[in-house]
Amino acid sequence: MKVYSKKNDLLNEYKNLKKISKAGLNVPELLFKSENCLILEYIPGNLVNDLTERHDLGSWIEELANWMIKLHQIKNCKKSLLKSDSNLRNFIFNGRNIYGLDFEEMRYGDPREDLADICFFLLTNFPSFTDQKRVLVERFLDAYEKYGNTKLDNMEHFISKSAEECMKRRHNHLKGCKF
Repeated sequence: MKVYSKKNDLLNEYKNLKKISKAGLNVPELLFKSENCLILEYIPGNLVNDLTERHDLGSWIEELANWMIKLHQIKNCKKSLLKSDSNLRNFIFNGRNIYGLDFEEMRYGDPREDLADICFFLLTNFPSFTDQKRVLVERFLDAYEKYGNTKLDNMEHFISKSAEECMKRRHNHLKGCKF
């Protein structure tokens, strides 16, 4: 169950969930909608965040790339639909498939923005910047290029931009905290 304090967030998530479900992406089934909450199907499995922390080098990385390819194939003009909140806690691997979660921030733009966010999270999840994490990033981007039949240029720029945005969010989040 997901409860929303802002009605607009609920409407965005509901609309986006319907759109990407209709496009064939793996997402939890919507079971119930009210004025301030959505109840979604429970998806058993592992959060991708947890898999990266365990240095799991399984097939989930290619499945994540394929999930993102399908999402980015949804277009408006020449821009792709972006998840925009590509935190690794927003993906579950059930042993065969990736399921996406949390869709109220979706928008259209350059797919490299989503991919850079995923790469940044892959690299910085505990333990950060290990050789295995670099391997995961390479496998993820290689799978996206291979299965998406595309070439990703200038990813370093997009990953740097993702890191800067993350630092801004963390700084803003900590502004009012007293230690």
